[in-house]
Amino acid sequence: MLRIKSVFLILIGFGSIQFAVREAGSCSVPVFRYALERWKPDAYKGIFIYRDTISPEQEKLFNQLEEATLNPEYPLNLRIRKVNADEFPEKKLREILQGPIPDTLPVLAIWYPEQMGKQKPLWMLDLTQTVFEALVESPKRKELTESLINGASIVWIFVPSGNVRKDERARTFIREQLDASLSSLSKMPFYIMAGPKMKKLAYDLPILTVSRSDPEERFFLDLLLNSESDLHEYADEPMVFPVFGRGRLLGCLFGEYITEKNIRGAVSYLAGACSCEVKAQNPGMDLLVSALWDRVVLGELFVDDDTPLPELTGVMPVSPISRPVPPKPPEKHDDDSYLFAVYGITLGSLIVAVVFAGLILKHRRKENK
Repeated sequence: MLRIKSVFLILIGFGSIQFAVREAGSCSVPVFRYALERWKPDAYKGIFIYRDTISPEQEKLFNQLEEATLNPEYPLNLRIRKVNADEFPEKKLREILQGPIPDTLPVLAIWYPEQMGKQKPLWMLDLTQTVFEALVESPKRKELTESLINGASIVWIFVPSGNVRKDERARTFIREQLDASLSSLSKMPFYIMAGPKMKKLAYDLPILTVSRSDPEERFFLDLLLNSESDLHEYADEPMVFPVFGRGRLLGCLFGEYITEKNIRGAVSYLAGACSCEVKAQNPGMDLLVSALWDRVVLGELFVDDDTPLPELTGVMPVSPISRPVPPKPPEKHDDDSYLFAVYGITLGSLIVAVVFAGLILKHRRKENK
């Protein structure tokens, strides 16, 4: 009986050690920081539809746009290809477009990530020099990405309604709640390794205002206002969109949804630790932006170390705001490799424990002889 009890004590000890190791390995990196360093932006998909031939000017613009998507320094998260409507099956093309083929070609059709062939395109554009330049970059999108790279935890994009009194009241309330959140976060400092030293991670929650009437931000506003199907019904309400990581939009708050609970809940979630490491299982949607994400700046320090961060742990999180973007379905795993990954370490620990217990019992038998 004593020997059997000893075996169970050993097994419990191994289980405790494994639990402690797992807990010690849990990642305490804030979600916004982990997303900035490790979550690559999801790609928008586009097709350039033409008939027979493409003019030299259109060919040049298409090539320039393709180069922008492949730029190693400032990549635009867009993947495009050409489609000759005279050679491509008409039925298949209508299915991709979720509607009729435009009468006037060529045209550039672009979808949100993962929506090509499932939803109608976000844009159906005549590819001109002006369109090309506006797709690749705009002043406010550049300001957004630079803020995130330079240390902003979450950028709150404020889109006024046009009602000055209502907009000012909403903006003031948002700023008050963000300041209160910053005050709370300052009491829980987070430190990261900056070379051989520890560096305190500063929290910053700026508000970036984008006017509905700004012609330079036409595409940016389209990205925001079409991110949820019913936002156009609330054009007379001020809106705010929290953005983090590499331009990942968490959702939209407007009117009655701009509350203390929703604002502070979003901050708490994104500044908190132990979220699911799989990006697709987190709420949010990536915006179309070009930025030098791989050169993350912390004050004056450029962090480009390839050392992997510890894995985040935990269950799939739920969006902290009341108007969430539905999370994408989890990626499928190869059954054998997945089972091995999940159970391999545990099984190995048990085998070692049993062998170790056997050695102890064998040693005790020798002592009793």
